[in-house]
Amino acid sequence: MRKFEIKKVSLLTLLLCVFTFTYAQSERIEVEVEYDDGYNFYVISDLGRNGYYRQKDVAEAMVRMVEVAEPEFFVSAGDTHHWSGVESVYDPLWMTNFELIYDHPHFMVEWYPILGNHEYRGNTQAMIDYTRISRRWVMLDRYYTKLIQPDPDEIDEFDTAELFFIDTTPLISDYYEDGNKYADVFKQDSTAQLQWLEEQLANSTVTFKIVIGHHPIYVSEKKRVDEQDLIEKLDPLLRKYGVDLYIAGHSHTFQHLTKPGIKVNYVVNSSASLGRVPVKGPDTRFCSPDEGFSVISIGKGRMKMTFVNYLGDPIYQFEIVK
Repeated sequence: MRKFEIKKVSLLTLLLCVFTFTYAQSERIEVEVEYDDGYNFYVISDLGRNGYYRQKDVAEAMVRMVEVAEPEFFVSAGDTHHWSGVESVYDPLWMTNFELIYDHPHFMVEWYPILGNHEYRGNTQAMIDYTRISRRWVMLDRYYTKLIQPDPDEIDEFDTAELFFIDTTPLISDYYEDGNKYADVFKQDSTAQLQWLEEQLANSTVTFKIVIGHHPIYVSEKKRVDEQDLIEKLDPLLRKYGVDLYIAGHSHTFQHLTKPGIKVNYVVNSSASLGRVPVKGPDTRFCSPDEGFSVISIGKGRMKMTFVNYLGDPIYQFEIVK
C-alpha cells in the first residue's frame, strides 16, 4: 500500500511539472512603465467572459498598475462579449462582461472600443449605440480616429499621436463563408473602410501612428495563422504611410513581431480572459501565453509599450524612437 502511494504521488508530481512547464507564466522584468510626464493609455482585448478565466484577475492587476502609470483612457480591441455578442444595449452581458467587472473608480474614464468577430455573431449596431447609455463607452462608429495632442504648456513632455480604430472582420473572407453566424458582415462596405483608412493615414501629420484592429495580420500560434486577407488589403497601407504600431487581439497571446526592413511593429495584445499558447516564429521578438493587458506611454520623440500579465507583472517592453 505504501509503495502504491509513493508511485501515485510521483506521477501526480510529474503531471504537475509538465503542466507548469507548458503553461508557466512569464518572468517579471524590472522596467519603468511610463515616461516622466508622459501620456499613457491601456489596451485590453478579448475580455468578455462574465468575470471568469482570469478576467477579474486582469481587472484587479489593471487597478494596481494605475498607481504606477495612470491612464488617460482605455482601448478595448474587440471581443468585449463572448460568445455571441449582444442583442441590444439592454443585454445583461453589458453588466456581467463590462460594467460589474470594470467598476473601480480608476476605470471611470473613456473607453474606446472596436468590434471583434464575436460581436458579429450578435447585434453590432448595439455596440455603437451603447455610447448613448454609458458615459465612458465611446464608440464613435465602426471605424474612427482619436488624436493625442499636448496642450501648449505640455509640448515639451510628449509628442502627438493618432489612433486609427478599424473593423477587421468584414475585411476577412472566411466570415462571409459562414453567413448565418456572421450575417452583419454582408452589410459592411470593406472597400469604403480601406479608402477611409488610406485617406486618414495619408493626411495625418502626427509623430506616432497607431492602428488598432481585432485580427492580427501576422501571428505565431497553434490555432491561428497569418491572415492572408489582411496581408493583401491592410498591411500595404501600414507600410506605405509609416504606421509605427499595429495592435490586435483575437489570438489570446502576447506577441511582438517585426519584419526585416519594415518599420511597423506588429503586436498581439493577449486576452483579458483565457490565454492560449503561442509558438515562437522567425519574426517573433517576444511571446507569452499569459493573460493580461498593455500599457502604452508616449514621451518626447519616443513611445514604449509594456506587456503586463494577470499578476500585474511587466513581462516585456519595447520602445520606438523618432
